[in-house]
Amino acid sequence: MAKKISGSVISADAFQVYTDFSIGTGALTPAEMDGVPHYLIHSQCPTIPYSVHTFLENVRNILHDNPQVPFIICGGSALYIRSLLYGYTPLKRLPVSERPVGDPASLWHRLNTIDPLLAAKTPYQNVGRVQRYLELHTIYNCPPSQLFTATPQDTDRFHVIGRFLSSATLKQRINDRVNAMIANGFIDEVRYLMEKYSLMSPAFSAIGYRDIIHYLQGSLSRETAIDAIKRRSYAYAKRQMTWFKAFDNVEWHS
Repeated sequence: MAKKISGSVISADAFQVYTDFSIGTGALTPAEMDGVPHYLIHSQCPTIPYSVHTFLENVRNILHDNPQVPFIICGGSALYIRSLLYGYTPLKRLPVSERPVGDPASLWHRLNTIDPLLAAKTPYQNVGRVQRYLELHTIYNCPPSQLFTATPQDTDRFHVIGRFLSSATLKQRINDRVNAMIANGFIDEVRYLMEKYSLMSPAFSAIGYRDIIHYLQGSLSRETAIDAIKRRSYAYAKRQMTWFKAFDNVEWHS
């Protein structure tokens, strides 16, 4: 599609943006890009958190610097796409020492108590996001989802196209993708990244990396780790689709 319109691509993926995190995030190789310029892939240091605010700033700069180029903004985080389409208002932060702490499950259960609809869309493994929502509840004393106000979508600027897959097709494609990741060296990639970066780096929050870390550390079998990646990927895809279905003016294709 990008070649047909002589355009470029901006990735809206929250983890493909990190340098060196390739196989597990599904980041395109130069060969797969096929000569089409791609932005926000492997552009962020894995030890530095990437946020929706940074994404929106990056997109604004890319569009400003390339005013004559048609862009396809695709993939990835429904939160990033939603913020691009409907606007995003920066919210206050607590001092680091006052931010919520705890194990992933207990943090998620706290969020589920105060904002069950938001919790249903947020995987408990995404500790940073869960902590942020709890932080917002502490600051504003209301369900965090009430803070996410939206502006009308600019239909003159954005033409939104979505791809709908049946649950069976989605699950099969995810299983095939995870099997291909393993065959293409995902375990070796994780081993290399463990030696190069701190395990506390935000990039390791991408689905699959911590499961392989646990396998390499001996706390999970290879088969259990692979099955966990498939389950988490499918659950995440379903949550993302819940977000996408709430978007207005989407041209859906099956």
